[in-house]
Order: sequence, then structure tokens, then C-alpha cells
Amino acid sequence: MADHTTLQMRTAKTLPDDRLAVLRELERKVLWLSTWMIHNANHLRPSRDGLKVGGHQASSASVATLMTALYLDVMRPQDRVAVKPHAAPVFHALQYLLGHQSRDKLERFRALGGAQSYPSRTKDKGPVDFSTGSVGLGVGVTLFAALVQDYLRLHSLTPAGAPPNQSPGRMIALAGDAELDEGNIFEALLEGWKHDVRNLWWVIDYNRQSLDAVVSDRLFGRIDDGLARRPRPPTT
Repeated sequence: MADHTTLQMRTAKTLPDDRLAVLRELERKVLWLSTWMIHNANHLRPSRDGLKVGGHQASSASVATLMTALYLDVMRPQDRVAVKPHAAPVFHALQYLLGHQSRDKLERFRALGGAQSYPSRTKDKGPVDFSTGSVGLGVGVTLFAALVQDYLRLHSLTPAGAPPNQSPGRMIALAGDAELDEGNIFEALLEGWKHDVRNLWWVIDYNRQSLDAVVSDRLFGRIDDGLARRPRPPTT
């Protein structure tokens, strides 16, 4: 097992086509592990009452490619990620490949003492940057993490041992499209615009899968319209 920095170094040394091939194979492993984890929890593991425990298989499958690329090729040590809660199986699968999660925890996914239903800083063994047990939470918490980081840098309050030329960490939120039903996301959009926040990525997993409805395209149309109307910097 190796950490994500080591795996990135190995893939970075390969040619572009080979690099993509390596990432695709790793993605297949992540997808298989996350799918098996949910299947095992609902169909293979002994159950006293026969009740299914779920696991958000569709929401995990739709983000497997993105999270594989992010954790194994894009992220830097100073970056932090708020994983959408319904992608917890993919997160646990990646942590298993990186050596931060055990097979026993995967086998007990959504059971006492096992990998958590949603990424948790207090209950999961692996390195969870932000707990995202409530949908919509990741967008807000990464916004304020970016604001705090900017404040500390501007006031020379960063740790003394930090590399002097190290660029700020990117605060990354992976949000499901149905999370846009949460009002705090739009409050966070306004707050981020007001403070001109930087080093903040919000990635929407647009899979149109929701527990109680199909996510409307009209919502994304409004987001696109808003982005199209925003002021653009002058060209030189």
C-alpha cells in the first residue's frame, strides 16, 4: 500500500497514454470495491432481521472516475476534500487502496465498528478532511476553510515550519446535484462572491439521481445563466 503522493509520483513518470491507462485500472478497482462493499452489506453479510442497509450505489458509481483522478493524480498534500456523503463507499475504497482502511472495516460497512455510512472525522480510521454527514454541508465547510486559510496567510499566522513557497491548499467540495435543494449552498455562493474567495473548488456530480425525485434540468439552467452574466476580466 502507498499514500496518494507516492501513487501520483508513479503515474506522473509514465507517458500520458500510459498514465491514463493506469488511472483507468485504478478506477476499475475503486468501482469494484465500492460496489462489492454495498452488495456485501445488503446481501452477503449475515443479518438478524434481513433488513437492507442501503449504500447509495448509483451515487457512488457516478463519482468513481472523478474521485480516482482527484485522489490519485490531482491532489497535493496541502489540499483538502469534502466528499459528498453518498459517495462514502468510493472514499473508503480509495482509502483501502492507499493503505488507510482495513478489509475488516469494508466488510462491516454500515455496521457497528465498520466504515461509516458518511465520511466521519471521529468514527472513520482513514484521513477524513471534513465530516459530511449532512447533505449540503461540504460546500459551506470548504468555503469557510478557504476563508480561514486566507486570513491566516494574510496575517502571517501560518505554522512556522511550512515551506515558504508552498501554494495555498485547495479546498474542494464534491457535491451531489440533489444537494442543490439545500438553501445553505446558495448562501455559501453569495458569501464566497462577497469575499472574492480563492483556492476553492466546488464540483457538482450531475447524475440526476435522487431518493425522491429526478433532479430538474431547470436548476442547472439557472446556474449556467448566472455564470454567463457574471463580469469577465478585461482582455489584453
